[in-house]
Amino acid sequence: MRNLKFVRALMFFVAVAGAGIAGAAEQHQVVNVAGIQSYGLAGEAGNTALDLNLGALAQVTSIAWNYDITAYDPSWLSDMRVSFMSSGGDGVVFYASGISAPGSEHEQGSVDLSGMGLAFKVGADGKLHLEFSETFKDLAPGQADGQWDAGSFTVGYVSAVPEPATYAMMTLGLLAVGAAARRRQR
Repeated sequence: MRNLKFVRALMFFVAVAGAGIAGAAEQHQVVNVAGIQSYGLAGEAGNTALDLNLGALAQVTSIAWNYDITAYDPSWLSDMRVSFMSSGGDGVVFYASGISAPGSEHEQGSVDLSGMGLAFKVGADGKLHLEFSETFKDLAPGQADGQWDAGSFTVGYVSAVPEPATYAMMTLGLLAVGAAARRRQR
């Protein structure tokens, strides 16, 4: 009978530890895009590039957006884009609009990358690289084709390193196993 109690305590510990690691909460980082201009094709000088530190091997699971953009004539709104890339080359490219014309527009929405099979991990450096660029360069070098007037992107991710609450739950489980083992010895 005492062995059964020990086994139950051990099973409880394993269940609590597993639930804490598997059920890691999605965290968010917000990127303010107000005033960012896009000048050229991906990888060209002049484009705005940002690095977010999500933590080593974090998995990017969602992206939400709410912004206003302007494309300068003859450039199109649909030419504006943002690349979300890991150091290993995994990632997604986000096109700002579906409108093939110059002008201004407001966009908002979100996408669950996990649900679409597009979730990806950042590298061991923990960096998510964002680059604001164009799919086609319309204006003279040094002139911006478009501008992100206001708004933000929100990047959802799950950390590969367990949160402090997970360690606390594992410690409680380990204490429960230790208490059960101690009672068993008596």
